[in-house]
Amino acid sequence: MSDTTLACGTQIQIDRSGVGHCWKNIAADEIPAAVRQEIEGEIYDGGQDTCPDYVASNGLHYRW
Repeated sequence: MSDTTLACGTQIQIDRSGVGHCWKNIAADEIPAAVRQEIEGEIYDGGQDTCPDYVASNGLHYRW
């Protein structure tokens, strides 16, 4: 996995456990394009510099 960031120099993490117990860094190229666009929208348009738990349309939990 690369150290690629998603947007605005922000590292995205994913929790595959679904309950917030297993956060891991994830590279931008490992996130589905539609989900990456959702998160970028939250960061850019939504003004969320940080987010402790975002449930994307694919049902997985992300944070930044």
